Amino acid sequence: MNTVLLWGDRWWLSDSAEPLPFADLDEAASVLAARLGPKPARLRLIYQPDSLATVATPCPKGSRSTLIAALSAGFPAIGTPSHAWSHEPILAKGDSFATLLHFEREPRLDALVDQLAAQSITVDTVWPLTTFLHSLPDEWSESGAVTVAAVSADRVCAYRHPADGERGIARWDGESALDEFGTWLREILGRNLEEPILLVGDPEIATALEPHVPLGDRPNVKWLSLTKALTRGVALPRNHPAQFLPPNPIVTPQRAALAASLAFVALAGWSGAAYAHDVVAWRTAGADREIRKQELRAEVAHLQANAGEITRLREALGRAAIRPPAGLLLQKIAATTPKEAACDELSLTDTGFALHGHLAPSVPAGTAEAWRARLTDPAWSLDLKPGRDGAFTLSGDFSR
Repeated sequence: MNTVLLWGDRWWLSDSAEPLPFADLDEAASVLAARLGPKPARLRLIYQPDSLATVATPCPKGSRSTLIAALSAGFPAIGTPSHAWSHEPILAKGDSFATLLHFEREPRLDALVDQLAAQSITVDTVWPLTTFLHSLPDEWSESGAVTVAAVSADRVCAYRHPADGERGIARWDGESALDEFGTWLREILGRNLEEPILLVGDPEIATALEPHVPLGDRPNVKWLSLTKALTRGVALPRNHPAQFLPPNPIVTPQRAALAASLAFVALAGWSGAAYAHDVVAWRTAGADREIRKQELRAEVAHLQANAGEITRLREALGRAAIRPPAGLLLQKIAATTPKEAACDELSLTDTGFALHGHLAPSVPAGTAEAWRARLTDPAWSLDLKPGRDGAFTLSGDFSR
């Protein structure tokens, strides 16, 4: 599998010292395909367009859904499915935690991957340049400090994690990029004379840096050509949090049906968790109640994401002509279930279905009946039977 770099408005390949320029990202796929030739290819893509942002931010320690709930107000792109985003491993920062958050200012990665696939080029994984740079050093200093920078004539991207400070990145673009980077590097070397530094790029660029920082007498500063960097067997596991691409999609109708069932189980589980949190919230007062409400809001966001996934799976079920209309039923349940309802079990037969669950204690009057009305569809009849302590059963017969 080849590793290629999209940096700014150019492709960088392991078998060529000269980059491949393109006018914009709409042209990038065709330029790379023309260079690689007609045979199928698999790539690891290092993705660093000018529209990709990286910021250091405090954060909770948790999953992607936790970060979306906590950070999307300040960084709306991470709450938008069309924008690719990822993050570096979450590290302790005093009494809290922090990370480096990578996100697209403009949603372009999905389209690029699709355009490459249309050219028989499969993209297996996608990584920010800073994540790739951090994985390149062969040796680490005793202090743990690391500074790695990719350097070209008009672009520089640097990752730095000092021994006594917080990690961060710095970027410079344009004609003054090398001058500004040279000034930054001189300050680092002035404070840390022996700290190892790895520069990735053409060693001839060192000449342009000489007015700011003479590198000829710096044995701790090493150069690695960009072509050799792209050929290194860098270990970047797919489940690393900086990976931009989601897991491999489900492609067969049989797997789609299975995934739909699993997605519904997950939906029921999360609904049950929401119900449990709700009950605790009603039995708790003051500040603790507000904390529980925040947790519920995060879970609602997760359920909404599940609803979108179920919609896509339902379409796959429809294309496979699976009967009874399980896909349509799952879609309507996911789209209409109120947050006060917890779905415990769904059973399906060739002729009908039964959905069992519970309603929260403080559910407004008429909520269940309003839900039943929204769930009604010509494909089935529907009957709502309330039980004790908020239990309910929604049963229906499929139309023939």
